[in-house]
Amino acid sequence: MIKKFQFREEAGWSHADEILLCLDTGSWRVERPVLNKEKCNYCGLCALFCPTQCMVDRDDHFEPNLAFCKGCGICANECPRKAFRMRKEGDA
Repeated sequence: MIKKFQFREEAGWSHADEILLCLDTGSWRVERPVLNKEKCNYCGLCALFCPTQCMVDRDDHFEPNLAFCKGCGICANECPRKAFRMRKEGDA
């Protein structure tokens, strides 16, 4: 017998087709990820490891939705090609 989950969001895996944690970042984020598209090979590891699932699939790369990004830097740490770098908020 296959156990069904009680809630739709209750699972060990998400396909990131729905945002599980919809919390607006507000003004408290200190850093934000900046993508270098030239380095990105569209592997999806940034989206897989993003705890807030704020990565948006753009068909040839993923980019963070900064309205929901917390600035944790996990995408930058997990990217094997170092396509992301963290930039302080307020820097151009």
